[in-house]
Amino acid sequence: MLIRMLKIALISILSLVFIFIFIVMRQFSIKIYDSVVQTRHMKNLEALYDDDYEPIDESSFVNFDRFDDTTTLDQIQMLASHNSYKKMGSTLGRLFVGLGDSFAEARALKYGYNNLTAQFEAGIRSMEFDLRKRKDSFQLTHVPLVDNSSVAPDFASALEEIYLYSSHNPTHIPMIFLVEIKDDWMMLDHALQKMESQELTELNALLKDKLNETLFAPSDMMADGMSLRETIENQGWPTVTSLLGKVIFVLHPSNMNDLYESLDPTLEDLAMFIGAYEDDLAHDYASFVIHNDVDITRIQELVSQKYIVRTRVDESLNFEISRFQDAIASYAQILTSDFTIGRKDIKDEDVITLSQYMVIKKE
Repeated sequence: MLIRMLKIALISILSLVFIFIFIVMRQFSIKIYDSVVQTRHMKNLEALYDDDYEPIDESSFVNFDRFDDTTTLDQIQMLASHNSYKKMGSTLGRLFVGLGDSFAEARALKYGYNNLTAQFEAGIRSMEFDLRKRKDSFQLTHVPLVDNSSVAPDFASALEEIYLYSSHNPTHIPMIFLVEIKDDWMMLDHALQKMESQELTELNALLKDKLNETLFAPSDMMADGMSLRETIENQGWPTVTSLLGKVIFVLHPSNMNDLYESLDPTLEDLAMFIGAYEDDLAHDYASFVIHNDVDITRIQELVSQKYIVRTRVDESLNFEISRFQDAIASYAQILTSDFTIGRKDIKDEDVITLSQYMVIKKE
């Protein structure tokens, strides 16, 4: 009897181990499949950008003259997609999120985007990326293992995709990309690496190498003898006209700020602007501010001080028209939403716009 019970227990344990291994392999296979799809997509882009390619009509996305050299970067508002790389994850993955966190959070993960080029062609001019270092490459993924599906898993290839679009559409208004370096849930994937100075140096070099002349870096803006903040206060932001065809990368504020700044405190060699929270405004790099709570008065104050502010017009797939209207009224320049035209699973009637334009100039 005891031997029989031990056998049953052993079989049960082995069954659970097998199920666990199957689940892990199933989730990791998503990354492999996404990589194959991304590689195929990049090859298709080679055919897209042939000699007969016609640039996208940028005028359909804006309600001001891009070639009127009076509008500065901090005077326009743009609708940005949130978690712009994300694909709809598996039901199994969301189940584990529900069990480990909450089923409300699991339901909030039930969305995905079209590829980056499709979003650009639809008028999206600002995106948010969650970046992780895995083995020898940088990757875009939301939550390791449980919500790891991505339209652009390999960051280097994503940069190539951005460069291809930008270089073939040289009069697009400047595109702003917010990069958040993630170090949460690393125990779910043993191949993930902690980001240190060496990794940030590699990332900095990668951005410069892949984006080439399309990249607008802090050094391109700073006046001689002035810090970035002093340049903004004394000379203001460049005009949109002068930035046509340019892409701007901003490091989302985190514990990476000091480490990234330490690579070059003058900012001359940095590829990314360094984002700031309100507690960071004393830094010379303060330029882009993250203020996710839609506080109209405070955001207006920041904008009047020549900061470019990013705010969230909705959270966790919960859209409220009053918050959206407040975000517009705040004059925050980057309005991040989960309900943009870039969403793959969204109905046309559920897409939000800015006065029928994706980008609008403040009055």
